[in-house]
Amino acid sequence: MEFDKFVIGFEALELGEYNYNFLVDNAFFNELEYAEIQGGEVIVGAVLKKSERLSQIELNFEGKVAVPCDRCGEDVTLPVSFSESLIVKVGTEDNEDDGLLILGENDIEFDIRHYLYESISLSLPTRRIHSEDEDDEGCDEAILSMLNQDNKNDNDKDDIDPRWAALKNLK
Repeated sequence: MEFDKFVIGFEALELGEYNYNFLVDNAFFNELEYAEIQGGEVIVGAVLKKSERLSQIELNFEGKVAVPCDRCGEDVTLPVSFSESLIVKVGTEDNEDDGLLILGENDIEFDIRHYLYESISLSLPTRRIHSEDEDDEGCDEAILSMLNQDNKNDNDKDDIDPRWAALKNLK
């Protein structure tokens, strides 16, 4: 499969439907200095429908990405599979609406890179941990044992503020 560059030239396109395929891979994520995603491979299929007044881009994301586990810090691979739509309009309005992109009247192309990264990031779960499946390696046992040991030490301490110790007797 041949992949397209991340820049779509709107001015040269006639009215109609155009297909694009983008590969979001390790090289893509390494270019972003602020990326929370460590790596992965996501294939994005895009269908651009250009009409007289506006254009619509239907995006289909399929693949996997690696992000740090919230529990142990090691990389966890998460699936990415979703679709969304983006409306592209030419004008001078200033609109912060999700799913609507307004290009300036002098803009002849659009770099979709940032939109793809944001869409993938927002599709990931808020709690990113290794699953308990047999197929998954799971969290790093050494780190988990250190965390559990710290929790035991915190629970073993009887250094309770005397003001709070009186509350234990209220049972």
